[in-house]
Amino acid sequence: MLRNFEHHLKVKKGAIHVGANVGEERDWYKLQDFKRVLWFEPNKELFPTLEKNIWNYPEQIAFNFGIHDTLKSGILHIANNHGQSSSLLELGTHAVNHPDVKYIKDQDVVLRRLDWVFEHIYQNIDNFNFLNVDVQGTELNVLKSFGELLRKLDYIYTEVNEEEVYKGCACICDIDEYVHLFGFERVETLITKAKWGDALYVRKNGNV
Repeated sequence: MLRNFEHHLKVKKGAIHVGANVGEERDWYKLQDFKRVLWFEPNKELFPTLEKNIWNYPEQIAFNFGIHDTLKSGILHIANNHGQSSSLLELGTHAVNHPDVKYIKDQDVVLRRLDWVFEHIYQNIDNFNFLNVDVQGTELNVLKSFGELLRKLDYIYTEVNEEEVYKGCACICDIDEYVHLFGFERVETLITKAKWGDALYVRKNGNV
């Protein structure tokens, strides 16, 4: 995870976290004074723990489905490292660089677009300006699921890949190119030796 990037966050409204796992960042969001947080986690086995972990945070709400721009359902491959490497995609170079991580079972999951979420479930995206994406290879699909609503955000913090860590995943150059269309520029990057990492994008023509 990127460290000491908080100085880029000039205006904090609410956070959207796609790929919640069990909500490890809940205290960070509270500390950073985000007014509300929406969590999205498709894994049915992890979801009860996520709900339990945010129970004392009334401003944080969790949904038991994933986010994708084209699929309404999918097969989530569950990894043996507490679900942290679980993905809709098959393992690519991840299997070489982390041979101890394996898929152990599959789970049918529900997927929705984020513009659908803000039309049918939570109808005021103006309450949110920070997006955190941690979905192991389908980051670009999450971004595309916003449609034009992506322009409402000021910050995107996302996992990125320099090669096919997961088979068919977008590379960081694809994400750079896509979010640039909406006025975002990459301002921080941390890439591991295994060719994956995190990046922070800021919308330069916004109010930040």
